[in-house]
Amino acid sequence: MSIEIRNLSKRLGGKTILDRVSLDIPEGGLLALLGPSGSGKTTLLRIIAGLETPDEGEVRVHGEASHARRPQDRQVGFVFQHYALFPHMSVRQNIAFGLDVKPRAQRPSREAIRARVDELLQLIQMGSYGHRLPAELSGGQRQRVALARALAVEPRVLLLDEPFGALDAQVRAELRHWLRRLHDVSKVTTVLVTHDQEEAMEVADTVAVMNRARIEQVGPPRDIYDHPATAFVAGFVGQMNRLHQVAEGTAFARPHEMELSLDPGEGQAAQVARLAPTGALARLRLRLASGGEVEVHLTRDRLADLQIAEGSQVYVRPARVQVFPEDYSI
Repeated sequence: MSIEIRNLSKRLGGKTILDRVSLDIPEGGLLALLGPSGSGKTTLLRIIAGLETPDEGEVRVHGEASHARRPQDRQVGFVFQHYALFPHMSVRQNIAFGLDVKPRAQRPSREAIRARVDELLQLIQMGSYGHRLPAELSGGQRQRVALARALAVEPRVLLLDEPFGALDAQVRAELRHWLRRLHDVSKVTTVLVTHDQEEAMEVADTVAVMNRARIEQVGPPRDIYDHPATAFVAGFVGQMNRLHQVAEGTAFARPHEMELSLDPGEGQAAQVARLAPTGALARLRLRLASGGEVEVHLTRDRLADLQIAEGSQVYVRPARVQVFPEDYSI
């Protein structure tokens, strides 16, 4: 189902949490709300779910004003950072819970519930785990079960609030790939809240970057990264070097867009203060002779060609500069 958000505002204790936010989420899309803590993204998610009420504006789900339905009638699946599985119930019982508690007139038959649970266990790649208790599962497995439980009732919309925030980096990376595959199969309109830019860029069709109660930019991940609309977006999504003031504002360049040379006259003089080869890239921290520091990312082959190490004298210049009228701050 499509979601239309129009001029949402929310204030709490004199503080503006959302400030005239508007957003369109197409049917079957996966949108990430990306931003720092306190930017308003979780509040926006809770308003979509009906768990909070806006002071102004409205949310329409497939053309219908959502305030016309109680939260429990909105067919919204909600998954939190902490899995909230019932510890005394098996994996099968946890997944079936939303179906088991439906009013008798709406409740599927036992056979239909069993078939739906079987289908979801296969979807989350846990077909042999149905009789285990949550305590017998890893954190990543528990979060898969939480997602299956949310999908069991066939929601029109799936809302995910930092679903992988409590997991370690390797498990997060694995679940990002899994979530994307799950969405491609289920086709449920999904909104993911995260402060992790890598997560948003890897999983979502569309990213909405929030800051200080407003949406600063909406677009495909590649556009957000390559063509940031504001200095904040440029600094928050990916690393960015703040270079210098120009007539139009402040110049920025990304680390991989910095060129390094050993020839004087090929840029500003600098010294390699830190060199960290990581995977296919080498990350260098350069101390400029004019003051300040910049970060440069080189391929391992380019690093080998230059034959530089910590303490080496180099010359650096940006291959591409982006200029914004304002500086960025989080």
